[in-house]
Amino acid sequence: MLKFQMMSSTFALGVALLAPPAIAQTATPADVGQQGPEQAADTGLDDIIVTAQRRPETLLKVPASVEVLSGDRLRAAHINNLANIQEVSPSLIVTQSSNPSTGVFTVRGIGTAVTDRGFEQSVGVYIDGVFRGRPGAALQDLLNIERVEVLRGPQSTLFGRNNSAGAINISTALPNAKALGMYAEATYGNYDAVQARLSVNVPLVTDKLAVSVAVAENYNHGFIEAPNLPRGRTNGRDRQSVRFQLYWTPTDQTRVRLIGDYSQLNDSCCSYLPLFVSDTAATGPFVFNVRGGFIGYTGPTPGTPGVSPSNPASSGTFYRPFDRRTTQDSPSGEKTTDKGVSLQVDQDFGNLTLTAIGAHRRFQSNISLDIDGVNSAVTNVRSDPSTNIRETSAEIRLQNAAGSPIEFVAGAYYFDQKIVDTNLLQIRVKPVATTVTFYNSVGTGTAESGAIFGQATYNLTSAFRLTGGLRYLKEKKTANVTVAPGSFSFPGTAERNDDALMGSATIAFQPIPEANLYLRYARGYKSGAINLLLTSPTIAANPSVNPETTDAFEAGAKFRLLGDRLSTNIAVYTQTVNDQQVQAFNSQTSSFVTLNAAKVRSRGVEAEILYRPVKPLTFNGSISYLDATYLSFPGAPPPAGGIAPSQNLTGRTPPNAPRWTIVGGVSLDQPLSDEVRLLGNVNLRHATSYYTDLALTEAFRNGNTNFLGASVEFALRNGFGIQFWGRNLTQQNAYLSGIGTPLGSGSLSVFVNEPRTYGVTLRFRH
Repeated sequence: MLKFQMMSSTFALGVALLAPPAIAQTATPADVGQQGPEQAADTGLDDIIVTAQRRPETLLKVPASVEVLSGDRLRAAHINNLANIQEVSPSLIVTQSSNPSTGVFTVRGIGTAVTDRGFEQSVGVYIDGVFRGRPGAALQDLLNIERVEVLRGPQSTLFGRNNSAGAINISTALPNAKALGMYAEATYGNYDAVQARLSVNVPLVTDKLAVSVAVAENYNHGFIEAPNLPRGRTNGRDRQSVRFQLYWTPTDQTRVRLIGDYSQLNDSCCSYLPLFVSDTAATGPFVFNVRGGFIGYTGPTPGTPGVSPSNPASSGTFYRPFDRRTTQDSPSGEKTTDKGVSLQVDQDFGNLTLTAIGAHRRFQSNISLDIDGVNSAVTNVRSDPSTNIRETSAEIRLQNAAGSPIEFVAGAYYFDQKIVDTNLLQIRVKPVATTVTFYNSVGTGTAESGAIFGQATYNLTSAFRLTGGLRYLKEKKTANVTVAPGSFSFPGTAERNDDALMGSATIAFQPIPEANLYLRYARGYKSGAINLLLTSPTIAANPSVNPETTDAFEAGAKFRLLGDRLSTNIAVYTQTVNDQQVQAFNSQTSSFVTLNAAKVRSRGVEAEILYRPVKPLTFNGSISYLDATYLSFPGAPPPAGGIAPSQNLTGRTPPNAPRWTIVGGVSLDQPLSDEVRLLGNVNLRHATSYYTDLALTEAFRNGNTNFLGASVEFALRNGFGIQFWGRNLTQQNAYLSGIGTPLGSGSLSVFVNEPRTYGVTLRFRH
């Protein structure tokens, strides 16, 4: 209640500051510096501008598969962070498991699940041109979003780091130096969800200097019942964010953008739920049986006797994780802070533009996990890792104006990173109040990388364009890991030096201005890595993995038809990943296994359509057909709960790679009177069956899923509005991922998705 009162006060304060002049105005920006819901004079679609090639271009002109999600569309779907963007994107899957900061981004079935902070994503995330080195620095709530570009396939030529599978390019709205502006909203929903957002834009010097400030609060009580915890619930959110921007144009040739942001997270997340509890006695030195070792264990829901799908010799009890109840007796959660500052300067010299971007960021995480996940009367097993990450990056680019006979962009990039990762696993024996340290380590990792790059487009004719680009990268990584005595020995230090040449080549043909046909080749690269999470002697003996490379071929076509009322894009692709970096949890040894999978092939078809038959209605649809296969993966981790030391996954489908994904939606912008507009939105995402863990454990496989979201808003001419919204209205149940229960021989646990959520949002736009 206190949080709701605070948010309501914030909303009221913002409205009070700007309400008097707003009463006589129409509702315009949906966020500060952004355009509101489209109100074109005709039924034509607006041009979609993207920066996928490091310069502003229409989506039609870009010869690559790019999906664009506008800020308006995300707000209509009540999507406030990257973790939920997959609800409206067919080629992107974002999963979170043991904690919010170790999410996994997967594009076209390719992604890296990383718990070890020494490893990086295969899908790079960039916010206003700045690379976010770890998922936790990208999975915060989003503020003042103008658009999100999902770039499919390798993007290693023009983007800074580690884009072997794709990139997510996020652009926020620039401050507006022409007019005062404000956006405020307050939300209340089920699970005691309360959210508030306030953005204010202030011109300091008309047409020259402006600042904007955005703040957000996001809280809910949790959607998993936890009767043994003090709050009675878990898997809740408690997040705050603030973002400051200054935009200065001292001359027509000079543009300066300063950004500072800070966010903190204190989520009670993420609890895994028992799916199968085995009766089998433990056999290894690192494990003991859940039912036998955790005396006093009782299931969270009525159980059904059965046999493990991973080991027919293992009998036990199946539980219902989608009842969303846990018996854990110790809280799980994560506290993070993410902060940074960036400065971008653009200077025009006639036909040339010089761009310089510098950024410094810090990320800190403290995690607390109830590893056993049950209410044992004898023991409590906890893991309490912490991470500190410092990143400094700099990029300089020189490019000429679009429309030149030869269009080019060339530049250099520098990245420096330091990670300090502490891992502590303890077993607390309750009757005698004794704590036994199972594992304790401190790992320090560094990465220093430099690259030069360039891309040029030669306009052979007004219709034919040839584009080629190259990037040369050199990188050094070091690691120093100290393991507490009594665990196992480790040499202490490791180092690797990598260099790589990557590039792309494209031929594009525009027979008419409304069509673009293209062929594209791209080579992607992700640096090698060194483990900082050495949980077993096997990993300690070989802590490093090789770089990951991707070769991708793509053919596509883009059209604007029916007098700009219809936009269609289609792409056919095939790509091969060599030495894919993968990580999995081995419940037999209670350790993470990190290795290079030999080879993965991903091929398929992607298509999008945007159609506005009449002014009030806009239809959108996307479809992805994906055929992903491990071409060679011997020695893969065993399925969770299995007894074999390894398995051969050659010929199998990787995780998070549904064969078909279809996203469809319709939006409505209909005036009801001179004073009121009706804004409606419905979106549906259908995906066929897919695995959720690297070992392809059958018990963790999702069936067909259907997620439905909808919203209705009444927007008043004076700037006020009220929106009723719902997400997962179909109450679709799905696994996010699954693991062999730590320290529970043969048992299986899962992380589950959010249930149906709904609420009401009050808005004010000026």
